[in-house]
Amino acid sequence: MEIRKISVIGLGLMGTPIATLLMKAGYQVTGFDIIKKQMSSLVPLGLRAVRSPQEAAKGADLIMLSLPNWNAVLEAVEGKEGVMEGAQKGQIVADTSTSPPWESKALGERLARKGVEWMDVPISGSSAQARVGNMVFMAGGKRSIFKRIKPVLNRIGKKTVFAGKSGHGATMKLVINHTLYLNQAAAIEGLVLGLKAGLNPGVLFDVITSGAASSDLLIARGKDMLQGNFSPKGPVVLANKDLALSLETARQLGVVLPVGALYQQLLLKAHYNGWDQEDATVVMKIYQQLAERGGETKKSVSKKKYSPNPPRPPLLKGGRGDFDGSRAARWPRLVSS
Repeated sequence: MEIRKISVIGLGLMGTPIATLLMKAGYQVTGFDIIKKQMSSLVPLGLRAVRSPQEAAKGADLIMLSLPNWNAVLEAVEGKEGVMEGAQKGQIVADTSTSPPWESKALGERLARKGVEWMDVPISGSSAQARVGNMVFMAGGKRSIFKRIKPVLNRIGKKTVFAGKSGHGATMKLVINHTLYLNQAAAIEGLVLGLKAGLNPGVLFDVITSGAASSDLLIARGKDMLQGNFSPKGPVVLANKDLALSLETARQLGVVLPVGALYQQLLLKAHYNGWDQEDATVVMKIYQQLAERGGETKKSVSKKKYSPNPPRPPLLKGGRGDFDGSRAARWPRLVSS
């Protein structure tokens, strides 16, 4: 059966462009968000605004969730006036949120007992990319259901892939997010180093995005980062949630991810600074603050210089080759001025 009527629950940074693209593609779209102005802004484009997820579910061929965290997903699906109070047997619920794989799979099993199909279909792409349809959908669940929703997703995104069984789409998203945040950390460190060294920001951006170190993140956000513009495309509050999920998944699987764990500490510092609604690249400000302090510390430390005649290292007892004395290296040492 062809999908024509679609409900979108959650009209935030990602839900709004999803609903907008669906309407432009000719689908009948119903929307719900707890913030009324999120719905009212889309009504002129053809959105039918409703008062609850329950009402949104009635008569829909496909129900798409775009919510900020797992608690919001549970509330929208199983809470009072939730999807399950209005859903009918055979309907499809597709969760495009970044969700815990183990929880997503369990919820899918509960819905299946009531005859409702569940797919975890998270998105790779920022809100800016979503607005122009530059999204990749990763679907986990039944292949037969995937074949039904794929034509819809293809109309609003650039690529749709079947990740595997239930939970695999959610897991794939966590892998992508984890990689993205480490990419973000590398970009921040490189840019801060260049700025501290006095490199021209424009030249720095041009060279770094033209060579081997370039990335989609640098191309999309590098100029803003260099200008100190951290308007949210992927806010700190979501970055902390997403990275916590990938680290918890790693813990459950017995995988060690030390660099990701370290970077989350910087994201937590951004949270403690009250920057939850800033773009996650705002971590760059923390690096810059540390670089400034480093400069101050350098001035207060006594200068060091290399001794022109450093002593030779001691011979290894019984040693031969490079350490037999005749070829021993001359090691520089620091002495106080």
